[in-house]
Amino acid sequence: MALTLAYVARSEVGLVRKNNQDSAYTSPTMLMVADGMGGAAAGDLASAVAINELRDSDGDFTDADMVEVAAGAIARANERIRDLVAHDPSLDGMGTTVCGLLFDGERLAVANIGDSRGYRLRNGRFERITRDHSWVQTLVDDGRITEAEALVHPHRSLILKVLNGQPTHQPDLEMSDIELGDRYLICSDGLCGLVTDAAIEAVIGGEDREQVVDQLVRIAYDEGGLDNVTIILADVVEDGEPGPTAMLGAAADIDLDAPADDAEDTRPLPVDAAGPRPDPQSREKAELARYLPTTKGRAGAWVKVVLGIVLPLMVIGGGLFGWYAFIQTKYFVGDSDDLVAVFRGVPDTVLGFDLSTVLEVHNTHVSDLPLYYQEKVRASIVVPDLETANATTEELRTIAQLCIKQREERARSTASPTPTTSSSPTSSASPSPNPSGSPSTSPQGSPSPSGDPTPRAPEDC
Repeated sequence: MALTLAYVARSEVGLVRKNNQDSAYTSPTMLMVADGMGGAAAGDLASAVAINELRDSDGDFTDADMVEVAAGAIARANERIRDLVAHDPSLDGMGTTVCGLLFDGERLAVANIGDSRGYRLRNGRFERITRDHSWVQTLVDDGRITEAEALVHPHRSLILKVLNGQPTHQPDLEMSDIELGDRYLICSDGLCGLVTDAAIEAVIGGEDREQVVDQLVRIAYDEGGLDNVTIILADVVEDGEPGPTAMLGAAADIDLDAPADDAEDTRPLPVDAAGPRPDPQSREKAELARYLPTTKGRAGAWVKVVLGIVLPLMVIGGGLFGWYAFIQTKYFVGDSDDLVAVFRGVPDTVLGFDLSTVLEVHNTHVSDLPLYYQEKVRASIVVPDLETANATTEELRTIAQLCIKQREERARSTASPTPTTSSSPTSSASPSPNPSGSPSTSPQGSPSPSGDPTPRAPEDC
């Protein structure tokens, strides 16, 4: 009996986004989704890089270690993202998730980093086969919030592991059993980040795969369609025809092999972004032009002086006052002498004057946070209100404590054991079971001997 994958795939912009930062790749031996992030910092480019590296690693996996193949492709994608950022610092901040399957006809390998998801429907039982690397997932695992609350949590977009050029972010890779009749769903968070697993389960079992995908897109749109939606739905069938090999989303639009023009932006652009680029200063120039005083007419006419100079200055002054009053309703979490602090205003200056004031300073040291969060805090985390600011500082405090604990455990595990002496004349002749003299350590992330359920700190503490 030969097992094959019968599948359909779709990638859509959604109802709010202007372009598609998701990418996907399908073949009889590989099904992958990548969800780019970074906005103007080229999330579409990051997802396209990841999918292209995975495609280049696709092939006959009959005699291959599929986990090793996936690990190599994802590592190369991460290195390429790092090189792109080094070449063009404006790309700093881009990253992508990766989630999907490798298949050799008998076995299945699952790869995942980020918050895109893999699901399986087997004999009527619907379950996730991947775990989100997100802050809200740790809260769900801890029992602090429900899955439904996670969908609307103010920090649901904080990802703990992602491909962003950093070497510390490693994917989850494992082999999985496979059975005839299994159905697999791989999707970006444009679906699973908007609707609950129960809502997906309610429609996943339909016989017609195309109709099921239609329904999945519809329920994502019913929740606002706030993000790009990419879905791959695959069934394990017997002696079926091989499915199509295809690239979707940003990976289908961006030509990564296009020659770079040093005089222009070197980042490849999606097809739908082609065309003349607007002058980023045009709006500022237009605003300045609106308020430039004019001296047409008889010089010295006091009426025209009032209308041409005094009145515009009054308008500008009133506008500035209203603008300043408005920004005082804004809040952000930032760095105050290496301490996490809540600020009122906006993280900017005008003519050397700060547009923010410190409201609260907490005893959480920014340097105790993982590098990813250090960068976020120092760049300022804008929040809608004080309640969200307080929730953010509490979460940062928890992460810092986890990192401090992790560092202390590392320090203890690497400390040399105290040598002991023995009066036995034969003790010095006994071979050491550990030639290095250092104690063995369990792999990172192993449960503590006490069974402490405290969630792990991020890997880049």
